[in-house]
Amino acid sequence: MSAEDLEAQEDELLALASIYDGDEFRKAESVQGGETRIYLDLPQNFKIFVSGNSNECLQNSGFEYTICFLPPLVLNFELPPDYPSSSPPSFTLSGKWLSPTQLSALCKHLDNLWEEHRGRVVLFAWMQFLKEETLTYLNIVSPFELKMGSQKKVQRRTTAQASSNTELALGGAAAAAAASDVDQEDSVDERAVQDVESLSSLIQEILDFNQDRQMKCFNSKLFLCSICFCEKLGSDCMYFLECRHVYCKACLKDYFEIQIKDGQVKCLNCPEPQCSSVATPGQRN
Repeated sequence: MSAEDLEAQEDELLALASIYDGDEFRKAESVQGGETRIYLDLPQNFKIFVSGNSNECLQNSGFEYTICFLPPLVLNFELPPDYPSSSPPSFTLSGKWLSPTQLSALCKHLDNLWEEHRGRVVLFAWMQFLKEETLTYLNIVSPFELKMGSQKKVQRRTTAQASSNTELALGGAAAAAAASDVDQEDSVDERAVQDVESLSSLIQEILDFNQDRQMKCFNSKLFLCSICFCEKLGSDCMYFLECRHVYCKACLKDYFEIQIKDGQVKCLNCPEPQCSSVATPGQRN
């Protein structure tokens, strides 16, 4: 490893650690490398669905849900001794909600970005592309259908060689068409990993992640309680699921106690006049 390459690697890893928080970037301890988690910004009212033709259990058929957050894409990388002067980082790209074919397309574009940056550090460019352009690059729009892909790992050089041999044997356009079909159906980049067990588990992981991230965002924001007219952090507040009205927990505690004394134990409603929203069992405690 040259002194120039080592310095470039150290500077790049240091810069990434200063730009991203610990949840987004972690430097590896034993090797020159690390892991980045890419959280995408979704359009408003982004919907995911499972078509009624799903081959998995019938309970998934016709599923549709509006979400604000999807689980991150995870880029694991290792820097070879001659990076960035000669060789690119070695990497794997994993995700739960993208198919192996879609992840393979992203891997290919990361290769192209390296060719454009050859001789220079490229990790930041990779991360920016994944965060800002994944949806448009893969033409993903709402509603987005969730699918499970077959994780067939086929070496790209092996596939290319097989296609070439097929063309020589069959000749002409028919051979080229056959090779194209093989590439589309079976050629999955070995670096692309859809790390989820089943469609059912994928749905549950997405819903759990979306709920968790929404709660984190809520807890970190300030809200004006319309009972005491004080601004408080979301962590000190509660919102009603149906109407999304927000009040501080202290005011709601007093309000609920009054309702309970009046005999409304099973129907603790939102304080907003004419609002029919009620607290969930978990919110009543």
